Amino acid sequence: MMKRVTFDSHAIMKFAQDEAGADRVEELLRAAEEGRVRACVNEVNLGEVYYITMRRLGTESARRFLEQFSTLAVERVAASWEIIESAAELKARHALSYADCFVAATALRRQASVVTGDPEFKKVEHLVHIEWI
Repeated sequence: MMKRVTFDSHAIMKFAQDEAGADRVEELLRAAEEGRVRACVNEVNLGEVYYITMRRLGTESARRFLEQFSTLAVERVAASWEIIESAAELKARHALSYADCFVAATALRRQASVVTGDPEFKKVEHLVHIEWI
């Protein structure tokens, strides 16, 4: 079975800003381009990247980044009712941000690992595999 990963906004921001962990994210993106890994991101989390980038660098930079990111072999996963329901259940049971619940819910539905460096995910390590960067 092919390795599957779901990117958290934390991982994408590390990659975008070339910070610690960016190398591992780049390796996974390259593997996705080569067809060795299936990569995805929930659109809620991509929206998180968009607003963070917009606040830090302005609207044009945020739009440019999203355009560039959309050329990568990363599937955008819509927030379907099944994922929303799962995210809400995770939020009700665990002290995790709502956006982080979408990453975890997507990973659970896709049988994927969450790629992140956000320590909040330690709270759900027993539910979903975390690939720490």
